[in-house]
Amino acid sequence: MRIRLGGEGSEKTIETLETQISDLRSQLDRAAQIIVAKDNNLERLDKEREKLQQAYNQCKQRMRQIGVCCGRKEFSIERPMQEGEGS
Repeated sequence: MRIRLGGEGSEKTIETLETQISDLRSQLDRAAQIIVAKDNNLERLDKEREKLQQAYNQCKQRMRQIGVCCGRKEFSIERPMQEGEGS
């Protein structure tokens, strides 16, 4: 059996069309797998970012506590305390 595609002037067999459809389905399956993998990576990265944010906040809070213990209003990483400064 042959099917004539409108205006193309060529004929394609059912087998050829089935092969093309099968190839397209395979491409879609691969694309779906890639999308799922990337979505999983994004979820993992979001969880890591949240953990890092929590660690950063805890570190910042601890640095403020250290600054208060040393008699300063704020602790600065950029300028370490020199001898004779603080209490």
